Amino acid sequence: MRTTRAALITKTPACTPSTRAASPRTPSARATLTGAALAVAVLGATAGCTSAEAEGTTPTVTVTSAPEPVPSESATSAASPAVEVVREYLDAAAAGDAAAAWALLTPEAQAFYPSEQQFASAFGRDGTVTPEAAGQLAGATFQEVEALEGAVTVVSATTEAEADAWVVRESSAGLRLDDAGVPSTGDSVYEWTNPAAGAEDVQSDAGAASFDDSAPASLSFASPASADATGPSTVGYPTGLFAFVDGVETPVDEPVSAGSGREFTIPVGSASTDAAPRGLTVVWQVGDAPASFRSSTVLL
Repeated sequence: MRTTRAALITKTPACTPSTRAASPRTPSARATLTGAALAVAVLGATAGCTSAEAEGTTPTVTVTSAPEPVPSESATSAASPAVEVVREYLDAAAAGDAAAAWALLTPEAQAFYPSEQQFASAFGRDGTVTPEAAGQLAGATFQEVEALEGAVTVVSATTEAEADAWVVRESSAGLRLDDAGVPSTGDSVYEWTNPAAGAEDVQSDAGAASFDDSAPASLSFASPASADATGPSTVGYPTGLFAFVDGVETPVDEPVSAGSGREFTIPVGSASTDAAPRGLTVVWQVGDAPASFRSSTVLL
């Protein structure tokens, strides 16, 4: 609430000669005021007054407006640095500006692509946010939470039709996003089995996938050994996940074997009574030196 201060009024007091100074004093043997001395006393009492004030006219009133209060820095509603980076990334995605989006990625996320040109050609079609989704998510309320003992900040947003999250962290290039796409073939493919969303974000534009809330959410990772990989997995084969529902961390069960792969389950409970959509995000680490992080989000 804006508070307006009352105007500060400075009033120049009426300049009236002192009665004691102007009145003749009872003569005494020790001191007698002559007419000349009395005149000097009166002039001294009225020194500094204008002739109008001395004659008893209306005194001058000076009105000074108080300056508008300046809000303190703590009272502002500026977004955090992590959220600002995500906003810039979504603005770039919505505008189809792949060059601006590329500059906001960590060096490790950039290394996922053979070149910046390859990133530009796949941007928005390889599991990264589409221009349409970016436009919707940019107007959503963002939640942020630190994870992995403060190593990363997970910024998430959920709308009626979209949910997504971004891993923000300090890198050699400054505060950047780990938001690489998904390989089109091989290399530790993973998919959501509940909800039945399949591979990463393939149904993001179709709203929420079918979700059985009587069972935990689940996703599975294929073993890199099951693929014809020529190098380390760029997606990872995690031994553990971190999970968040609308920015609130939730426990993840220990993984179980699923053929040659691993399946993770996340108990998220039933939907709220108002049936509001929820965004479920999982985050995991890829590699050790240097480490990078990946995430996957589904709308429940």
